[in-house]
Amino acid sequence: MKNLCLAALCILQTARAAWHEGSETLSPAFLQGSEAVLQSHDLSPHKAPKIFVYPYGKFKEAFEAEHCEAERDLDERENCLYGNFWSVQNEQGEEVMIRNTEQYSNGRIYYNRALSSPHRVMDPKKADIFMIPYMWTKRKGTKCGDVGELLKNLPYLNEKNAARHFLVLPQTRGKCDFATANSGDDRETALLSQIQKLALENHGGDMPIIYPSISSGLNDTECNALLKTTKTSDRNYLVSAVFHPSKGDSTGLRTTLMELLRGQEDCVYSDPDSDIATRKENHSYPNYLLYDKPKEYLLSIKVYLHSVFSLQPPGFSVSRKGMIDSLVMGCIPVFFDERQWDLYHWHIPEWEKVSIMIKPENHGRVLEILRGMSKKMIQEYQRNILRVMPRLFLRRGNEEGRRRTVPDAFDYAMTGILNEAMRRSSVVNV
Repeated sequence: MKNLCLAALCILQTARAAWHEGSETLSPAFLQGSEAVLQSHDLSPHKAPKIFVYPYGKFKEAFEAEHCEAERDLDERENCLYGNFWSVQNEQGEEVMIRNTEQYSNGRIYYNRALSSPHRVMDPKKADIFMIPYMWTKRKGTKCGDVGELLKNLPYLNEKNAARHFLVLPQTRGKCDFATANSGDDRETALLSQIQKLALENHGGDMPIIYPSISSGLNDTECNALLKTTKTSDRNYLVSAVFHPSKGDSTGLRTTLMELLRGQEDCVYSDPDSDIATRKENHSYPNYLLYDKPKEYLLSIKVYLHSVFSLQPPGFSVSRKGMIDSLVMGCIPVFFDERQWDLYHWHIPEWEKVSIMIKPENHGRVLEILRGMSKKMIQEYQRNILRVMPRLFLRRGNEEGRRRTVPDAFDYAMTGILNEAMRRSSVVNV
């Protein structure tokens, strides 16, 4: 284990150094994958973290509603995990497949990937990290587990490996803070507080992982087709914005952005909740942007494919699924809250290489700023996005039974868990 930790730390330090060498583009040694094709990298068992998965039956109350094991048919199970397939066309009529992946489905996707991982081990003594299939979500109405009961179901949890245990919580934050929300002696709460809680945002020490994007559940061939399509899109709009005008504290910002876009020929705004007649009335959409199910998310995905920039203001919380969906469509996201750059560093180590941040004093000048960017600078961002895209995919099973050799979002998260456990251990030992 010591050698594995040292090797992982060395890889991480080398990657950081490569990023800061000062080159104009992101270092391929760090951001895996080329601009148009997924490249093979060594994910052999001795280099990837070995995963032990606790049996879900022990956590049935807080898990059953979130998993897809009841689906016997393979297609039905994949649709449960990743959503239905969609077909998107570019300006030339070429089709690419994406999926209607529900934004709070990370729990069941990560559980399924862990079960089928070639790095899964059945002997906990051989494990580097431990997955707990405990997926409490407020919308399902489950309650936080009692400390004593949780510990009974975690027989391999101890002081030495507590930080190498992890949960995947599907929503924006971990709703069960085991260190404070439950009664128990000091040892119990200390153990449970060390468990890494993966969520969509970093509230109260949660480890943020990216939203499952519209590229989730694709195989290698479909991912390569998506990479190619995003690279060759004409991108006829400079700026797109897809959001409902009213979202908590950000309502004022969203209203400002809507007014800025109104009547601008090189911009397009869409409210996903409006009907298609309203969209036609408010903007002249090309035929390839129209569809007959107006309340689905597909319109926004098409807008991202045909735009250079996408405005991504926060909503009820700081993150949005559109932050990731726009990137996997090759569109440069534009942020308005610096906390957005604090998210997802396991997958996107330096946001400033692939996105734009508009400070509060410049919110009213966002179009002026974007229009003032040079073509060379825009192309640099686009190249960087193409390189980071493979890290954002959550691909389904190996193609033709082959071992997966290209790391994706799941693989980077597993490595991130081990690295974080190492970091905590080094802090304790200093």
